Amino acid sequence: MPFCLYPVKRGVRNLFRTPYRSVIVMMLLAGIIAAFTVMWEASGNSQAELRRLESKVRTVIELREAGAFGTGGFGGDKPVGEHDFTYNTLAKVKSIPGAAHLTRIDEYVYATQIDTSKPNIYSMVIGMRPDAEMRAIGEIDYEHASIVGGRGLALEDAGQNVAVVGRLYALQRTDIPEAAIGVKTLPAAMILLNGVTFTVIGIYETGNAFGDNHVFVPITAFQRAFRSGQKLSKIFVTVDSVRHVEQVAQELKARIAETDVVTTAQEVSTARKSTESIAAISHYGVIVLFFGGALLISLLMALVTKERVWEIGVLKAIGASNREIVIQFMAETLVLVAISGLIGIGLVWLMVPWVHQLLPISLPERWSSALVALVTTLLFGLLGIAYPVLRGIKTSPLEAIREE
Repeated sequence: MPFCLYPVKRGVRNLFRTPYRSVIVMMLLAGIIAAFTVMWEASGNSQAELRRLESKVRTVIELREAGAFGTGGFGGDKPVGEHDFTYNTLAKVKSIPGAAHLTRIDEYVYATQIDTSKPNIYSMVIGMRPDAEMRAIGEIDYEHASIVGGRGLALEDAGQNVAVVGRLYALQRTDIPEAAIGVKTLPAAMILLNGVTFTVIGIYETGNAFGDNHVFVPITAFQRAFRSGQKLSKIFVTVDSVRHVEQVAQELKARIAETDVVTTAQEVSTARKSTESIAAISHYGVIVLFFGGALLISLLMALVTKERVWEIGVLKAIGASNREIVIQFMAETLVLVAISGLIGIGLVWLMVPWVHQLLPISLPERWSSALVALVTTLLFGLLGIAYPVLRGIKTSPLEAIREE
């Protein structure tokens, strides 16, 4: 039996038979689709970020001067390996039997700045290779620190007197106005580090007050300014797999006596905590919005069930088949969902600037989320029309008309 377009036309026409009700439902459904898309994207991004963080953190090993965190507290004791923790230590790391399992080695050297005229007296100057990851003191790793003004260190900055400062440092220790944070080109700003002038090229943010009070500079420029020679403060080693971490850690402990070797599998960074919170909120938000969409369409269909049952009875009385009746209701639901979906996608685009400020996600790049939302809403519609359609096609024309 050939497909007939008349039931489709009838279904589309029926959708606009009560325009005010249809418009209200479309707007409500569009809002749910937009929120569902954002939550789905946030949930997916957060879960991926958590997996990446956990994998990376579990494979990072920290080497520091032996006894650096002794009974005297931070800076209270002279570390046992203070004079021996140098580039020679770095060479030893690269020569361990398990060196083939090392995917990255980042060395750092620190100097404390104390300025009693500032609200935050202590700050830290950190020398690093320009291609290394910015790691804030007291955190596992801060490659997730976002540049919120200017730019980060680049390979061409090696040896140059340039600096990337934390947001708190910029506001309290430079002439950079708060309004400049967030722009790509910073106003000219200079800072003095041990009497040497450095140009500020970027501002970063971690969300942690202590972490935002650091200065990152190329390690060779640090060595010139502070005359640190071959001295290092920390070395971070990234292992290729979790299963090799213990082997590498044991080799480092056995071969490098001047260091404490610390694995970070049990530690949790501020970035991971916030990501877990976003993941949890997004996950439950998706569930709530899923049932919210289903409930909305179910309530809509409940409102029109009586008139639809009577309509089905009339259609059957004039010879309409059950197949044509199902096609009519499916067409009505598909048009409702399609229009609501287009409006919802438009709302997502309008929400992008605000979403980017709240969540670490990129909505325009993941249209699969919008597709998931539309398919899910279609399922809502199919479930919503199941009751009136099943009731109608099982009801005799005479009985359906009598109910009216």
